[in-house]
Amino acid sequence: MGGGLLETNNQLERFTKNKRSKKLMYSILGSLMIVGVITLYKTFAFYEEKREFNVLKGRVPEFSQEDIQLAFTINGEKGENFPSKNSRYFGKSVTCEKGVEASWNNETWGLDLINSNQQKRINCSIEFKTISEFSEAKLGDYVSYTPSKTNYEITNDLTGCTGEGNVCDGLKKQSINPSELNLWRVIRKNSDGSIDLVSEYTSSNEVYFYGKEGYKNYIGSLNTIVKQYETEGITIGSRHMGYDGQTEKIDDESMLIKTRPWTENTTTNNSAKKSLREAQGGGDKLYLTDLGLIEKIYNRIETPKVNEPDVLSHYWIASRFYGAGNDVNWDFRIRSSEKICDVFGYFYGYLEHDYSYPLRPIITLKAEMKASGEGSFTLPWKIN
Repeated sequence: MGGGLLETNNQLERFTKNKRSKKLMYSILGSLMIVGVITLYKTFAFYEEKREFNVLKGRVPEFSQEDIQLAFTINGEKGENFPSKNSRYFGKSVTCEKGVEASWNNETWGLDLINSNQQKRINCSIEFKTISEFSEAKLGDYVSYTPSKTNYEITNDLTGCTGEGNVCDGLKKQSINPSELNLWRVIRKNSDGSIDLVSEYTSSNEVYFYGKEGYKNYIGSLNTIVKQYETEGITIGSRHMGYDGQTEKIDDESMLIKTRPWTENTTTNNSAKKSLREAQGGGDKLYLTDLGLIEKIYNRIETPKVNEPDVLSHYWIASRFYGAGNDVNWDFRIRSSEKICDVFGYFYGYLEHDYSYPLRPIITLKAEMKASGEGSFTLPWKIN
């Protein structure tokens, strides 16, 4: 009798212990499950936030509306398939809700976050437009084009720094950075489909010319220097502002050593292209062609330096001039935009003076160029 009661008590005790163990086990499992769910949620939330941030930085290669909450239009119509970088479209603008500001980077083909406005989930809409043929560009349109060269050293033979006792002795070597000029304007559309562009700015570095050699080489030297603004596969030619077929280098010096070798002033008629007088250094007015092209666009001749965009600057004009210094001596001179309105004031005296001005190149783009943009200052045609 007593043995049976003892066995019953033992069974009851074991049952109670097992029940407590199970409760403890369930409690631990429940706690672990809760911790796991919380951890999983936080991990998912962090992933979602990081993924959305990566999208805004343009690092997601493929588009998914479900993932990034991004809408888009193509030429004003709601799009179906998100365009790829190699498509015939470019991103023009981005509009976001909740005060968020973002822009589209056509190079990385993604969004660049400018101001998240402390928002984590952002809905944005991108406006895409079809890339146009550059032949659709209008006179005066802005063009984004960056020359490939980043440095060019101007040799002394180009500027007249030759011979002993020259005024340029001891001058540091002159150089330019062609790639600094990256904004241009359309000034002429040629019959073969090519397009002439003039730089919106002048070079930051100025170029000196010296003495008789500088005068003789002046126009050819300017054209040699501005060839550095060309890029293979994009341009088919270049010239310095004011060049229209003038003699690039004077080989006939017979008139350069005389006092008042000609009796009349330089005029359009007696300075014709390749005329004897023009070839001997008698000057020209052929620069008027280029000045006429830019005046239609700008209504002015001056333009800022690239490193001083708020200040108008003068620059060299690819043209010579022969004018009266006084009643006895006449001067051989070279033109700049600063002196373009003076009757005889385009000059420097070739034996006494040297002047420096920046460069303003003109380049010719090959026909059938493709470009994105609208031709405005804020959204220029982008060539490269």
